[in-house]
Amino acid sequence: MERSKYDILNLQNDAIKVMKYISELLSAPHVTDRSIDNYMCELENLCVKSRITLESYRSEETRKGSIRTNEIVSGVAGSIEVTNGGWLHITLNTLLPNCKHRVSGYIGDNIRRLIYYYGNELPYFEKAFLGIVEYCNYENHNALDNDNKGWKMIPNALKGSVIEDDSQFVLSIGLFSKISDNARCEIYVLPLEDGAVFMDFLNSNTV
Repeated sequence: MERSKYDILNLQNDAIKVMKYISELLSAPHVTDRSIDNYMCELENLCVKSRITLESYRSEETRKGSIRTNEIVSGVAGSIEVTNGGWLHITLNTLLPNCKHRVSGYIGDNIRRLIYYYGNELPYFEKAFLGIVEYCNYENHNALDNDNKGWKMIPNALKGSVIEDDSQFVLSIGLFSKISDNARCEIYVLPLEDGAVFMDFLNSNTV
């Protein structure tokens, strides 16, 4: 069997799993958190797998069009910049997923793509502070409890590009929330010694 047929057949099998979970949602007497998570996780994983698998079959001319690809990813995922102070700042146009039952690789894949298509030099930190700030309110949040938020995919997506590793001796992490009707997630990576400056900015609502 041709490699392309084999890869597409695998995607088809994964798509069947997605249909299975949406069918369960449709036929169940009550929609549960677990049934929602099962469907969303399978759907998002299929999206990520499709991205990675099918893009390898694009024409060489299309693969060189990274600017157009960056526009698409930015529109869906968010934006990326390096501040005047040398901090990496990523905005996600969504909140962290609820990982009480399952969590997909969708957010991590979007972050990696934003980094890959950034087009300018990225900062690299020997030791860093990762500040994750969710802007949401009591109506539009995905997970009220911090231990149910899928934040661990973020340091994994940063590894190898702006930090060497996400071990406790390399990366310190803070997870924060701010009340806002505009739901989004702001991610900052900065030198460890700038952590106090970040906290001052956070307290004064300037990040």
